[in-house]
Amino acid sequence: MKRALLVANPTAQSGKAMARVARAKQALGARGLEVALLATEPGGRTVGAITRRLDDVAPGARVELVVAMGGDGTFAEAAKGILASSRRVPLALLPAGTANDQARSLGIPLDDDPGAAIDVACAGHLTRLDVGEVRRLEGGRAADEQLFFDSVGFGFQAEVLKKRGEDRARVAQVPLLRDLYRDYAVYAGALVDSYLKSFVEPTKMSAEVIADGRTVVLDAIMDLVVKNTAVYGGAWVLARDGRPDDGKVEVVPFAGRRELFSKLMSDLSALPPLDDDLEILGVERSRSFSASHIEIVLRRPARPDVCAQIDGEDWCQGRHFRVDVLPNALDVVTPAGFAPPWRG
Repeated sequence: MKRALLVANPTAQSGKAMARVARAKQALGARGLEVALLATEPGGRTVGAITRRLDDVAPGARVELVVAMGGDGTFAEAAKGILASSRRVPLALLPAGTANDQARSLGIPLDDDPGAAIDVACAGHLTRLDVGEVRRLEGGRAADEQLFFDSVGFGFQAEVLKKRGEDRARVAQVPLLRDLYRDYAVYAGALVDSYLKSFVEPTKMSAEVIADGRTVVLDAIMDLVVKNTAVYGGAWVLARDGRPDDGKVEVVPFAGRRELFSKLMSDLSALPPLDDDLEILGVERSRSFSASHIEIVLRRPARPDVCAQIDGEDWCQGRHFRVDVLPNALDVVTPAGFAPPWRG
């Protein structure tokens, strides 16, 4: 019998997730899998716990499939645990998060009942997903390095996520607010606060981007996003032609508030491309480009250190970064024949 490791947080949503995790475990078992539950741990310890389980190849312990039940954070921890192990084990996803970018990008069903996603997990069709590796450089050397699966970004949206993290920590200390002021509300508050501050505080920066040996200079931009998979923030597709297994990431600049909102309007995944319509209205858009190896130098005289985010979470501040693609590094179980609707 094939052994699967179900990675989930039974205490999520004030314990309401426990019943859903139990149903998923039962449904996986009914499809012929021997399922062991690994509850997520705080402080990034889930990654090491997964790696240890995968490296245990004793009789009766060898895991052949990892199933991440949760959102993009759970997906990332499970993926990092797999990549740190000595074995190449496929990763399946049962979406149960807020944005669910990875599930939306790869066509994994988002129904409240996880049955359809479990069917995909058990069918075993694999996509060999590219993985991004980003380094913050100081004096030409790596001061910090991380893997990413969705995106890494620099500038305004990273500042919003930093503010969200600060607000989230404050809200968590007040039980009543913790129950009422959920994550989307925290993010919305941080977005409004950062947007209003952008009128009085300097947000524009310049970026020198060396992409596969070609230098691109971007002046007076507000944000720079490097995208691996398609969907961003649960609803937007910033680079519709990008593929998760093409060995490249998409570099997407945002020139200012006007372009930020025009892109958010035109890049809704539910809509066809609106570029021609926007150009008729006089709204110009900075063009994205793709590459496998990217070096980024950011310059902003008033506030030199620029905020950076990884996969929708606050990461660090810096001025010099390098991004490399690890092509086809992760086997992810996806629906066979998925055709992204945003490609028309």
